[in-house]
Amino acid sequence: MQRPKFIKMTTADYTFEFFLYGFMIVFGMMVLFPFLYLLALSFNQGLDAIRGGIILFPRKFTVENYALIFSNNQLLGALSVSVLRTVSGTSTAVLCTALAGYIFTKENLVGHKFYMAVFLLPMYITAGLIPTYLTYKELHLTNSFLVYIIPNLVWGTNIIIMRTFFKQIPSSLQESAWLDGAGDYTIFFRIILPLSMPVVATIGLFNAVWQWNSWFDTMLFTRNPKLETLVSLLARMMIEQQSNQISVAKITKRAKYMTPEVLKAAMTIITTLPIIMVYPFLQKHFVKGVMIGAVKG
Repeated sequence: MQRPKFIKMTTADYTFEFFLYGFMIVFGMMVLFPFLYLLALSFNQGLDAIRGGIILFPRKFTVENYALIFSNNQLLGALSVSVLRTVSGTSTAVLCTALAGYIFTKENLVGHKFYMAVFLLPMYITAGLIPTYLTYKELHLTNSFLVYIIPNLVWGTNIIIMRTFFKQIPSSLQESAWLDGAGDYTIFFRIILPLSMPVVATIGLFNAVWQWNSWFDTMLFTRNPKLETLVSLLARMMIEQQSNQISVAKITKRAKYMTPEVLKAAMTIITTLPIIMVYPFLQKHFVKGVMIGAVKG
């Protein structure tokens, strides 16, 4: 917030702002440093990186770490699956979460408390890995792209955030729409949802980050190589590199120049960049959505 021009700043004010800006600069550097370190490490030769001492710039620059990753023939397919999973999973999850949050704002809904308990109980109690796998198998979700979508349509925490945000919207808007003949779907899609972009962006970012970074469900519930995601593929390449089983590395003799550390750094940069590029466009809505949806009850 900008200080009004008619207010004079005292020595204490200048001192406070000096330490405040200094603290924010130091804190920002601490947050940014791990990413810059990984970036420098990913462009450094593996054997040289073992010596340590790399901080912000690579000592022996090389692109072989990225060349090994991008030489994998399955990379493009895995990237396509990850993008499709993130886009479809996020959009459907946001829509279903918004619908559930809007429904739970209706206190006169028959069975309101029961439905709330059904949605919120999984936050505290889980069936376990084996029952979950057997359930997915009976529902024919294993080895299917839907295993990425259907189990993650609604999360209890996101429903609470959505519901809390919706309750801040004046009820007079809905009442006037009712008087004009609008139904529930019209009110939701034309009034409630357009006014809720901050919380929609917040829930969307939560789901997008989770969908993009998720790999455990790929390992457990799919055996089809065509359903392998980018993060899952990179994790498998990491394991193979540690076991010296990457055929490309053996053929081109790249293995002697690489170590698991530099390859892991390159993989981290590849998987992190898409989210970093998306976040600035949602940051304004994200902050507002979290504050309103999480503080007010």
